[in-house]
Amino acid sequence: MEPLLLKQSQVKYHAYRNEAGIPHLYAESWHEVVYLLGYMHAVDRPTQIHFARSVAAGQASELISDKPELLEMDRFLRRSGIHQRLAEEVEKLDPKIREQIDWYCRGVNDGLEEIGRTLPMWAVGFQPQPWDAESVLLIGNLLSFAGLAVGEQEAERVMLELIQLGIESERLRELFSPYLDGVNFESLQKVRIAKQMSDDALELLSDLPRLAGSNAWAVAPTRSETGGALLASDPHLEVNRLPAIWYEAVLRWGNGPAEDQPTEETPHYAMGATLPGCPLMAVGRTPKLSWGVTYMHANTSDFFIEDVRQKPESNPDEPIWQYRRDEEWFDYTPRVEEINRKGGKPIVERIYENEVGTLTLEPDAPGRYLSVAWIGNQPGAGKSIGSWLDVIASQDTTDAMHQVRESPHPSLVWVFADHKGHIGKQACGWLPVRKKASGLVPVPAWNSDNHWQGNVPAERLPSEYDPACGFVASANEELYMADGSPLHSHGLHDYRLRRIKERLTEMPQATINDMQDLQYDVLSIHARELIPVLMTHLDTEHPLRLKLQSWDCQFHPESEEASLFMAFYRAVLLEIFGHEKGIGWRRMLYLATRIGYSAMVLTAVDRALPKKTSAWWRTRDKGELIRCAADRAMLTKATPWSEVNSFHFTNRFFGGSTTGRLLGFASPRTAMRGCHATPFQGHLKATSRRESTFAPSYHFVCDMTTDTAWTNLPGGPSENRFSKWYQNDLTLWCEGQYKELVGLADWEV
Repeated sequence: MEPLLLKQSQVKYHAYRNEAGIPHLYAESWHEVVYLLGYMHAVDRPTQIHFARSVAAGQASELISDKPELLEMDRFLRRSGIHQRLAEEVEKLDPKIREQIDWYCRGVNDGLEEIGRTLPMWAVGFQPQPWDAESVLLIGNLLSFAGLAVGEQEAERVMLELIQLGIESERLRELFSPYLDGVNFESLQKVRIAKQMSDDALELLSDLPRLAGSNAWAVAPTRSETGGALLASDPHLEVNRLPAIWYEAVLRWGNGPAEDQPTEETPHYAMGATLPGCPLMAVGRTPKLSWGVTYMHANTSDFFIEDVRQKPESNPDEPIWQYRRDEEWFDYTPRVEEINRKGGKPIVERIYENEVGTLTLEPDAPGRYLSVAWIGNQPGAGKSIGSWLDVIASQDTTDAMHQVRESPHPSLVWVFADHKGHIGKQACGWLPVRKKASGLVPVPAWNSDNHWQGNVPAERLPSEYDPACGFVASANEELYMADGSPLHSHGLHDYRLRRIKERLTEMPQATINDMQDLQYDVLSIHARELIPVLMTHLDTEHPLRLKLQSWDCQFHPESEEASLFMAFYRAVLLEIFGHEKGIGWRRMLYLATRIGYSAMVLTAVDRALPKKTSAWWRTRDKGELIRCAADRAMLTKATPWSEVNSFHFTNRFFGGSTTGRLLGFASPRTAMRGCHATPFQGHLKATSRRESTFAPSYHFVCDMTTDTAWTNLPGGPSENRFSKWYQNDLTLWCEGQYKELVGLADWEV
């Protein structure tokens, strides 16, 4: 054990790093241990939290670097408004929650006092400012908006672009049925769309703290070897940039975090993955409860169409723009945002917003413009941070499900297991009620019937408690309310969830090792179900059929069949959906393989391929198209999956720079198991200049009959490239090995 000396600490403490560098922090009270967590976030991740705040505030090009992609990100996030009304939201916090946040912020500031400016800060002339409650809420907004709302907005944008391409209406309606039923395509043709964000800016978004995918499940005592409840959770994010998003910590204190929780002789503990910049534990456990979260596939953001004109009597050189409600016109009052640039001239953005949403473009002529709304901008959304803190204080699964159900954002599915043997699953998040539209395509804002009609009552959100099957599981699947109404605006595949349920059903007496193996499972139900569909169109002696017919559908790094199947699958997509009267070859390739990867589109085409008849091959022979795709796939060189699905670990601050390369910030190429459809979601999205990954960013497994957890993550505790704790967990993560965390070790206090 390595003792930790916190030179600026204002509380009494005991702290050390274990053999994996994970801080174990002890204090007499919960508030003091939250202070210590903030202190260690500042010591080990100071650049990460301060740069993230600068990005979230739309000040990256002013405070970090005047790069085009950072300026683009600033303009986008300023327009989103996630930095607005933070002071108001802080004032609305429950006093008990506010007190915990203030203790955390004091810890961050005292820790930064000790550590000073880091090398990345020094390199760009960055001057860190004090951390406060507004900073915590801003990082929380970024977590929700960048990971969830932006993904929904991009999906809806893709749909509008497909409609404006002029693809045959019958084909689009069939492909995305029933989500386009009743949609008037003609009215959408002339809507002005802002230029799509560049690949570099989208890449930056994927690099920010967020929750954008995940697996989580819990097993009841009746299906557990030890007779206790088991929990496993692995949030999926970009993993190829170090330091890792998450920061592991073990916290121990003498008094409980809630005032109504009695003091016990046995100290309390909480351990798991925390988010630097916030006093939250996204995945973790206490002696009484364990939890994990997944992104709930739900629509929290919509596009609307605004009819915009210049006010008749206004000065043409300084026009006043108006929007319409029925036949009446109202003035916009633009919000002015000045974006300062390091070494460059400031840019002034005039942002036009009303009670429905914010225009995605500044008007320059009368016409139809897109407006966007996100539910996280509604008053009171800041109380979300309280849900994370309340979970740590929860006594059991029932208590925790009640605590999170009312949380405003992000939209999540929580999975719980407790010391009494109860398990549960609870969806949360504010979701807009729509009177008519599905939310997939924009609707006219001048018709008040299209406006949001409040939020879905929390009691209508899906939940499960101690189901008869003996387990609960979540993996970003489609969810429905009790009355059958969908919570989503478009389809999303459920391959990972079905594989998880399949394996759990096969485990009558599950163990910790079983849970770990399932987190690293690489069998693709997608491949297993699609291969028979496609093979019926190939001759029995076709070389591709011969190679794939005995394949076990596992995406192991050494598998050549995995590479061949993916080459075949993509060739099929291009042949059937990428022709000139369809989506188009270049666009289909972009949506299937690049940074523009669209799960919405690929889910739709996967569901279309098994059909015998379709508008997509009405005038063409489906079998011939698939045979052409098979022949094309066989022209590709036989390569193991490790050569196709591999990437470099690099540093998120210096990785792409000359300095970073000279200092060895990029790793050798690393093979990644799995694909988009396997429980270990090893998904690579690459362009000619950048690599982006989507994979498990943290593995956590625990048995509630013990006070331990088993974990790994792609990185280490420290952001310092020259620290031994920078990437010390990488080998475990790559090889599927786990380390043990202990909540009630015999500490010498």
